[in-house]
Amino acid sequence: MDMKRRQPIGVELVKRGVVTEGDIERALEYQKQHTNRKIGDILYLLDVCDPYKLIENIGDIIGTKGILLTNRNLKIKVTDYISLDVAKKNKAVPFEIEAGKIKVCFANTVNTRAMETVRLLMLNKGLVMENYITFEPEIERILKSYEGTATDNFTTTGRNDSITSLVDSIIKTGMERRASDIHIEPMQNKVRVRYRIDRRIIYSSKYR
Repeated sequence: MDMKRRQPIGVELVKRGVVTEGDIERALEYQKQHTNRKIGDILYLLDVCDPYKLIENIGDIIGTKGILLTNRNLKIKVTDYISLDVAKKNKAVPFEIEAGKIKVCFANTVNTRAMETVRLLMLNKGLVMENYITFEPEIERILKSYEGTATDNFTTTGRNDSITSLVDSIIKTGMERRASDIHIEPMQNKVRVRYRIDRRIIYSSKYR
């Protein structure tokens, strides 16, 4: 979950009446033994309140749409749009397509590099990404269900590594040149990438 706030997210949730101070104290005690878990995810695991209300409020607090991702709202096959390795690395799950937009859930929207990686992959498929946030345990559960069952175009390790390296290279170049936008143009045997710098497209490169 996304915890980068001026005030601790637990304080915000208590103010909104979503959880109690006692719930936060329990969550903090739990966190001492599970330091990799964030407060929002811990409150969900402890089942202290309505999970739908919890994630919606967390999303509202951090300025992102929050959704409780379940099999019911998973309307596409994840591995048709992103390799399992890339999904795990970026903690992302595409779950629905509507009017040329693909909805993608993340466990952490502070990780802008992860979001940009997935956005570029979706853009390369002609889809505009709309990001959401959900609980990390749900991301983990859904991706685990795909282990050993992937039969899509991303099943080979070489292919996974190639795509990941390509996206990392494109993003790294954009960051180095302080680009505000990155435009990808798929071609028959290559990908043309243009970078918008100071409101102008002034740098482009090709990747095979």
